[in-house]
Amino acid sequence: MPKQDEPLFLDVKKNSLKGEESIELVDDIRKLCESQPFAVLATQGKGITHASLISFSVSYDLKYIVFATPVNTGKFDFITAEENVSVLVDDRSLQQDSINQISALTIIGKGRVLSDQSDIVKWSEQLIKKHPNLNAFVKASTTSLILIEVEKHLYVKNFQEIKQWDPR
Repeated sequence: MPKQDEPLFLDVKKNSLKGEESIELVDDIRKLCESQPFAVLATQGKGITHASLISFSVSYDLKYIVFATPVNTGKFDFITAEENVSVLVDDRSLQQDSINQISALTIIGKGRVLSDQSDIVKWSEQLIKKHPNLNAFVKASTTSLILIEVEKHLYVKNFQEIKQWDPR
């Protein structure tokens, strides 16, 4: 196994993005989300935080995330009881030899079960377009679609370089 590089330590500063830097960040976020088939969903309930692996899709404007889940799961129960969720998307599997090249995105938002039939059709199509192998699962009567309205993106690259973007 190759020796891994040492993490780069940066003077982490929070700043608001303007102009070109904001456009570049949005492009980086979109590329990461489109390139990764899976993410980790964090939900809360019954005094615990629960992490689940999900297949997901994001809207082009990065304001929404959709995923499907069986209705008989803890993640479904937790989202119906507590709408606050976060989603972690990362590309660590592509950067195994360099911690400094990994990009990670924490998406903070509010999740809800879709019930309007036109919304279900629209978001099902988007999810199936990215994950054609989930067609039967998404359309099963025991599956619900969850839509997350994004409040904030926290994007990390170069080990500690953190940028925040609000898609609203």
